Amino acid sequence: MAERDRLLSLLESEDKMEIRNAVEKVAEYDDQEVIRALVSTVIRVKSKAVLEAVRNALLEMKNKSICNEIMRLFEFPEPKLRQLAIDVLVSKGNLCLETIKRNLLLSDDPNMRKFGLDVLSWIRTKESLELIGSMTSDENPNVKNSSIESLRNFSTFKDQVVEILINVIDDVRDLYSITTIASTIIYGNVNDKRLIRPLKSLLGKLSDPMKRHWIYKSLLFLGEKEIIKDAMENAKKIEMETDIKKDIKIFNLEVE
Repeated sequence: MAERDRLLSLLESEDKMEIRNAVEKVAEYDDQEVIRALVSTVIRVKSKAVLEAVRNALLEMKNKSICNEIMRLFEFPEPKLRQLAIDVLVSKGNLCLETIKRNLLLSDDPNMRKFGLDVLSWIRTKESLELIGSMTSDENPNVKNSSIESLRNFSTFKDQVVEILINVIDDVRDLYSITTIASTIIYGNVNDKRLIRPLKSLLGKLSDPMKRHWIYKSLLFLGEKEIIKDAMENAKKIEMETDIKKDIKIFNLEVE
């Protein structure tokens, strides 16, 4: 304990080299007091070397208290501190999911909710996907669409992604959400025939040619050749024929 306490006291030093050396040694104790001291150190000391040493230490530590202590970094505007928090939370996988939900996803600040989505999209477990799915109905458009966009990172859990998308498709009308859904399906390579029916249902509820254009693009990606003519006629209204022709070629839907 004497050595541990000595190292903790060195974290209060003004000598950055001394601090960095203490960080590397004190991490082996891996308890809440040490974790709290490391987080306080990286907040106080503006040094790339100290930041990297603290990052390495926290990535190796396994005490669950790290989940709550690391949240303090989101209170500061410096991108490097928030990125450190994200990196550490991602490295802990499911360990910190409840803390992420409580402190980030349920925050009144949409920016905090987006940080939570950033972390979850990199954890990439079934449990983190379930939390992302719960955010697709967020009242803030940016948060809602960030959650939809995050789905493209979960190709391992295709069935769950498709279920989430089906529920979302049925409830959207704005162009922002429609383009996000289309790009998620196409660039996330979510090629599943179960999406065709809800997309066609949504298509029947839309009159805006631009909104319809993105639904047509999704259906072409899913291999729906019979809508090619309608897609082209719609594209003419917004001078997007070239875009549809390109999709027809890319998705191998050209008629022999």
